[in-house]
Amino acid sequence: MKLFRIDQEEWNRFLESLRNDMEVCQISEREHPFKEKLLPPKETLFYYRKDTPKQKEILNTKKRLFVGLSPCDAKTKQLLDLNFLSEPYPDPYYKALRDNTWVITKACQDFEPYCFCDQIGDSPAKLNGADGILYDLGESYHLLLDNEMLIQKLEEFGKSGESIENEDSSYEKGKIPSRNLAPLPIEPLKKNLLSQINNQELWEQIESTCLSCGACTFLCPACYCFDIQDTSYGRAGKRERIYDSCMFKSYTAEASGHNPRPTGKERWRQRLLHKFSYYPTLYGEIGCTGCGRCIKACPSKIDIREAIKHAAKYCG
Repeated sequence: MKLFRIDQEEWNRFLESLRNDMEVCQISEREHPFKEKLLPPKETLFYYRKDTPKQKEILNTKKRLFVGLSPCDAKTKQLLDLNFLSEPYPDPYYKALRDNTWVITKACQDFEPYCFCDQIGDSPAKLNGADGILYDLGESYHLLLDNEMLIQKLEEFGKSGESIENEDSSYEKGKIPSRNLAPLPIEPLKKNLLSQINNQELWEQIESTCLSCGACTFLCPACYCFDIQDTSYGRAGKRERIYDSCMFKSYTAEASGHNPRPTGKERWRQRLLHKFSYYPTLYGEIGCTGCGRCIKACPSKIDIREAIKHAAKYCG
């Protein structure tokens, strides 16, 4: 891990020098999650012909560097990796994109109205598994890199860096926002939310205004539900992976006509349990980055922070 000091002009020239080896994408808008770059909303897996067993697999190995993401979006890689790269069956399509994608985030200088990363134990200036993070010092940047390839590229560009033990070491980080808000009660949910699975009153109260539109799951950096669909063109066709949502009634509908999650309360139960019980049990992490997109996009103004607090009251 190395720390570099670089001014704006040098930074722009360095990014330009990388374009010979990879696509460099500067991220300025944050309405959509970084998830879409690693797990596209619609992805062709392979083409096929009905008269032959051969399939033409499509693996995207294009090298890409994304610059300017917020630290909470960088956590997307960590959370999706836990699912899609788990052994013994890592997802080859996700892996191809993941292995050829690098991320340099930019430390936040202000809290946005809906974000709550600091209330779940994160920070607007945390590396969160990114390959690097920029700290705005006004006239220049501090660039902390935790990737040997990028360190080598920057040194070949002519910059020398200082070895840093970890991101918590003492160095200038510019303006980093802080506020005095109580942490969200995540621990009670990790330990006891599953015991409330049959608490109908709890789930009805949380779900009472939900429209089941799925906006929260599509925009969530940690949600990854998908459907597989085949599209035929005569004797040829393609298989695609497209986003789906556990908030849709059709998501768990069975061919028999039975649906184990027939109403919104069962679907909201699944959403909270997956994020704050199942995910921690399986991987030791909660399935949330604190980005707040679900709150901002919800047409019914459901606030997951309030849902967490409400559920915690039942969890002791």
